[in-house]
Amino acid sequence: MLNRSNRLKKASFLGGFFVVIFLAFTACDANSADGKMVFRYNESAGIPSLDPAFAKEKSSIWAVQQLYEGLVALNSNNVIVPALATDWQVDSSATIYTFKLREASFHNGKRLRAEDVVYSLNRLRDPAVASPGSWVVEGILSIQALDVSTVKIVLHQPNASFISLLAMPFCSVVPMDVATLNTAPVGTGPFKFHVWHYGEKMVLHKNEHYWCFDSAGVPLPYLDGISISFLTDQQSAFLEYLRGNFDFLPNLDPSFKDDLLTKKGSLQERYSTEHTLVRSPFLNTEYLVFNAERALPKDLRWAINASIDRSEMITSLRNGVGVPATGGIIPAGLPGHVSTIGIDYAPDSAKSIIAAYEELPELTLTTVANYRDLCEFVQGALAKLGWDIAVNVVPSAALRSEKSSGTLDFFRASWIADYPDAENYLMLFSSEMKAPNGPNYSRYSSPTFDSLYQCIQNSPFGPERTALLSKADDFLAEEAVCVPLYYDEVLRVFPSSTIGVQTNALNALNLLQARVVQR
Repeated sequence: MLNRSNRLKKASFLGGFFVVIFLAFTACDANSADGKMVFRYNESAGIPSLDPAFAKEKSSIWAVQQLYEGLVALNSNNVIVPALATDWQVDSSATIYTFKLREASFHNGKRLRAEDVVYSLNRLRDPAVASPGSWVVEGILSIQALDVSTVKIVLHQPNASFISLLAMPFCSVVPMDVATLNTAPVGTGPFKFHVWHYGEKMVLHKNEHYWCFDSAGVPLPYLDGISISFLTDQQSAFLEYLRGNFDFLPNLDPSFKDDLLTKKGSLQERYSTEHTLVRSPFLNTEYLVFNAERALPKDLRWAINASIDRSEMITSLRNGVGVPATGGIIPAGLPGHVSTIGIDYAPDSAKSIIAAYEELPELTLTTVANYRDLCEFVQGALAKLGWDIAVNVVPSAALRSEKSSGTLDFFRASWIADYPDAENYLMLFSSEMKAPNGPNYSRYSSPTFDSLYQCIQNSPFGPERTALLSKADDFLAEEAVCVPLYYDEVLRVFPSSTIGVQTNALNALNLLQARVVQR
């Protein structure tokens, strides 16, 4: 194992000398004499694949989003907007979608055609490809190219989430005649693949023929390229960022979080002059799950919710990162979220409920090591009110297995949205999704809720559907079916030289209008 001194030397070498020499070789250095503008970032987890059909990890998704595009996209305001499709029509049955394609070309010069869209979506559901994203297109009955620039997609049944599903990187459009997308990707995106030195560096170059322009008619992207490093040690990557070798800090690792942030979640004064902290909603709800098949009385479920000072939890344990969950399971940033439907912090009321029981049920809150502090905070809050519960810390694999088999009474969970629709959260309590057949690990079942959920699935986008989403979430909150703790946030730190990087509530890395200016 390298000692600290050697790790820093290695980080300096990789982040300094190697970066300069390598990028000079590829004619893609932000500080080179030819004035090329390059965005540099570190991906500590590595990139397992550049094939969009396998883009399930954040590291792959970020790279795929630079190289490929789908028919639609989720913008920085969390709204579905046209991408390769200029527009689309939905028939009266809400099962037939007709997309018109824009004029665009793949990186190899081939023009985008409707047949490529048909091929890409059929490839996604091909058992021989074995994509982890095949479920996204399960609702499609048929896909047809009506002409060179028109695609018709027919669904088995109405699905208001379908357009949101198409915004997922899995649904990126690839050319029919390229078979090595994993290592030699070809898309229509703003950047094109240049070179990949495994474990060291990946370089993408600007797509000079990209179809998009800014409001002044200037071709996008502004950047000449992207350089991705693969330092596995987060502390070393942080030091390289401070030395100016990376153009943003995407992860606030616990190893340097306290050094960077105050307890209230702002930048420490020593960093505030030359760096900027950007925070935005992230579609991730952290919550505690009750096993509905091991019935805990509703008033005690309510008391657990009311015993937790969520604001204090976020301040003391998370440096102010996150939004206290004063609403339901639907996170802030999605239509349907209502910030006032949750159970308020009411320790006196919770204490009265707990005191009314001659004998309290034994209760164990199960978690993994990374969230032990959150669960012990809840344990401490209940202990102050007269209810001693246990906290059991288990390996991740054990937690996954036990929550799927239904052997846990009470456990910590989180849900990061697969697609930008509140329905993605409500399904966690749908009877048809009950584990092990789906992600309803609470095993909750309610005919009233199932009826609401079915209406949501069959309703078109609009105010009426949003009202149904809120009503369903309110019902779950009234029943105290779980304990929402907080809605997560994306926090990114940029040097003053980096401008124009955008994101959305799914933590996208949008570099279309990014610039790196000379310091």
